[in-house]
Amino acid sequence: MRSRRSISDIVAVVLLIVIAIAAAVIIYMWLSGLIGSVHTSTSATQVKLEITGASVTTSDNNAYNVQATVYNPPDSPSTSITVGELEFTNGTMICSTNKITYTLSSTTTSTTTITPGGSVSFSFSCTVTATAPAGTPVEVVLVTTQGVQVSYTTSVS
Repeated sequence: MRSRRSISDIVAVVLLIVIAIAAAVIIYMWLSGLIGSVHTSTSATQVKLEITGASVTTSDNNAYNVQATVYNPPDSPSTSITVGELEFTNGTMICSTNKITYTLSSTTTSTTTITPGGSVSFSFSCTVTATAPAGTPVEVVLVTTQGVQVSYTTSVS
């Protein structure tokens, strides 16, 4: 008796090669972002805020005063800061607040939107949960309305 084969060995090898090439192309497109960018939202992935400078001082009432300047590049969407945090450089929280004061051309407001290409100075104070003596390196962390975190390392003065 002869055994019958439904697909010859050559056709099977060609099919395996075609499947391998198709899988490699799909993986390459996914890793290069061609497929992933189709399903992403335009909010959190494109916010590119930069903290251009910051200072941290202590006050007599056991609080830290933070002042910083934020720049929003022209290719980034409008956003605003919702939370300001102060952390040790190892990530341990010192204090956090959602009461941020913005300064736009000597006008103080409680809420603002940072437009593309714009720069805003802001300040916040928060009560300490952990003390940091003068000269200690700390990170000023800002959280935007889209949930993007931006940080800047400075030292307590």
